[in-house]
Amino acid sequence: MIERHHPGNPLDLKPGESHYVARARAKRLQEFAAGRACARAALAEFGVHDVELPAAADRQPLWPQGFIGSITHTAGFCAAAVALRSEILCLGLDSETVGAPTRDIWSTVCRDEELVWIDSLPAAEQSAAITLVFSAKEAFYKAQYPLVSEWLDFHDLSIHAPGWSGASGVFTAVATRPIRFADHVRLPITGRYAFHEQFVSTAVSAATRF
Repeated sequence: MIERHHPGNPLDLKPGESHYVARARAKRLQEFAAGRACARAALAEFGVHDVELPAAADRQPLWPQGFIGSITHTAGFCAAAVALRSEILCLGLDSETVGAPTRDIWSTVCRDEELVWIDSLPAAEQSAAITLVFSAKEAFYKAQYPLVSEWLDFHDLSIHAPGWSGASGVFTAVATRPIRFADHVRLPITGRYAFHEQFVSTAVSAATRF
């Protein structure tokens, strides 16, 4: 995984990338450029250099043949991960600022059992816990969508992280209804998380065989 903490330079974008964000505001341009810079750096580790990464109609990055990847950015942080398609079937990466999901949207993000778990935690830990749940669902979505093109609601997943209080660890994502992803990956699936600085980052991936 490649990460950076400073905005990207829109002048570094390739022509096909610039076209996609031609009407975007400055903040969006900088985030997009930072994401593409991280992705190119990740691909360079595989010997792929100076590649253009345009976006599809559904906003998914178009990766070079033989590769899959995921890009995430939030205020002050950006990262990208890339893998060989022959080895990894799906990959989702997400980062969020701890506390970004405000209490008024907790019920939108969480199912009842997740809210019960969060409410059982000390008040000082609840903001980090809800952010982990939010980010884990985003990472799961990013992993499955390029494979099956299915939109998921937050309540279509349930996140379990019983040992979550450490700086890093694992979580389990359970589908609460039949989803297409289950035709390709054995569910529930285990993801990983890490708290760093004011952020939490989560990742979901699956090998090509299960």
